[in-house]
Amino acid sequence: MTAALNINPSLQNKVRKNIYKSALASLYEKKKIWNALNEERLLRQREKELEKERLRHKKIYAIYGKKYYKLVGDYGDYYVLEDALKNIPSAQFVIQVNRYSFSGMRKSRAILKIDKSTNKIFLSEDTLRVYFKPYQIESIKLKTSNT
Repeated sequence: MTAALNINPSLQNKVRKNIYKSALASLYEKKKIWNALNEERLLRQREKELEKERLRHKKIYAIYGKKYYKLVGDYGDYYVLEDALKNIPSAQFVIQVNRYSFSGMRKSRAILKIDKSTNKIFLSEDTLRVYFKPYQIESIKLKTSNT
């Protein structure tokens, strides 16, 4: 950054040096603030892109007139309401999950956590003894054409 200062040449050298120092310090502080704001903006933008990517090309199930995403894992499958996964806070939170069985949908409470940097979903079925297990949202199988 360059600054053009109009300083009266009749001022003493010491006074001129102090003016230059204060101008440079204010420019440095301004640049520091702009860099911090830019980093925050880039972080918010990256989080928004990850959030869009998390639910892109994912299969939506319509059960009993409501829309659900299916969480698939080694420990079983769970259905989570579409609105619940779209409005996810940054920390872990209690969510209602459904398990589909022959007798219908069985509701239970679980703790859901999403790693923002890798977009992985972790679910703990027990809200008292928290042990997270990895899950992923079932995605749509895209057809590839062999021509």
